[in-house]
Amino acid sequence: MKSSLKNMVLMLFVIALVCSGAVAMVYKVTEEPIRQAKIKKNQEALELVLPAFGSLAEAQEVGGCVVTEALVGQDVVGYAVKSSSPNGFNGAIDLMVGFLPDGTINNIEVLAQAETPGLGANMSAKDNALIGSFKQKDASKLNMTVKKDGGDVDALTAATISSRAYAEAVALAYEAFKMVSASSEEVFNSASVMPAHDEVFTSEIDGAIVHTATLEGHAVGYGIEASSQKGFNGLVRLFVVFDAEGVIYDIVVLEQNETPGLGSKMCEPDNALIKSLKGKNLARVKLALRSEGGAVDAISSATISSRAYTEAVAEAWQVFKKINL
Repeated sequence: MKSSLKNMVLMLFVIALVCSGAVAMVYKVTEEPIRQAKIKKNQEALELVLPAFGSLAEAQEVGGCVVTEALVGQDVVGYAVKSSSPNGFNGAIDLMVGFLPDGTINNIEVLAQAETPGLGANMSAKDNALIGSFKQKDASKLNMTVKKDGGDVDALTAATISSRAYAEAVALAYEAFKMVSASSEEVFNSASVMPAHDEVFTSEIDGAIVHTATLEGHAVGYGIEASSQKGFNGLVRLFVVFDAEGVIYDIVVLEQNETPGLGSKMCEPDNALIKSLKGKNLARVKLALRSEGGAVDAISSATISSRAYTEAVAEAWQVFKKINL
C-alpha cells in the first residue's frame, strides 16, 4: 500500500477502533466479577467489624456514609458504617467501621486504598498503628486526629497524609453512627437538664422557645433554645439552661453539622466552650472568644464553630434578660 497521510490516518483509526473494542470487551467480561468481588468484600467487612449478629437491617445513607444495623432478634447489637475520605496520599480511602451501641469502636476494615506500598498501604495490615488507636476505644473520648496535629491517633511511619485521611474517615463514620443511634433514642427531654423542680412549662418570648422550671411555685431555672447560622457548616442550635440568677446551669447542643473531630467536639461533655461558661453569671462574663478579647475558650482548631456556639449562648442570654426585666 502506498504510504500517504490519508492511509496513515485510516490505519490509526482502525487501530484505535480495534483497541477500543478490545477494551470494551475486557470491561464487559470483567464488570460482573468485579462487582461480585466488591459485594463479597463488603460482606466480609461487615462480619469482621461487627459483633456476632443474627441479621442485618437494610442499609441506610446517613451523612455521606452507609450505615447497617446488626441485630440479634429485635435488639441492635452493633452498627457498621461505610465511610470514605478523598484526602489520601493517592486518592480516596474507604473504610468499614464497626461500633457497639455504646459508641465503642469494635473494629475497622479497609475496603479500598491506593496508598504507597510499604508506607500508607500499611493501613491494611493487621494490628497497624492506626487501628490500634481506635479499636476497642470509646469514640466519644477520642480526638480523632493524628498526634502530630494534637490528637490521639498514632500515624503510620512516614505516612502522615494517609493516616490523616484514615482518621478523617473514622471521624465521619462516628458522626453517622451518632445520628443513627440518636434517632432510635427518646426525643430530647428538656426537664432532664434543668435544676431540681416539680414542674416545667413552655412559652414563647419574642420568637424564642423558653422552658421554665418551677419548684413550689417559684421559677428555679430557664431553658432557652437559641441558634447561630454562622457555624463552619451552618446551623448550630443550643439549649442553654440558666438558674434564676442568670448563672449557666448547663448547655446542650441540639443540632450541629461541624467538622468531625474539630467543631463537632462542642457536643462533648466538658469541652473547652462549656467549661468556660458553666457556673458563670453572664452578667459578669464578656461573651466572646478569648482570642477576641472575651472570656470564652475556643475548641482547638475550630474558631468559627466556637464563635457560632458563643453567639448562640449570647442570643439565649438576651432572651433571659427579657424574662428578668
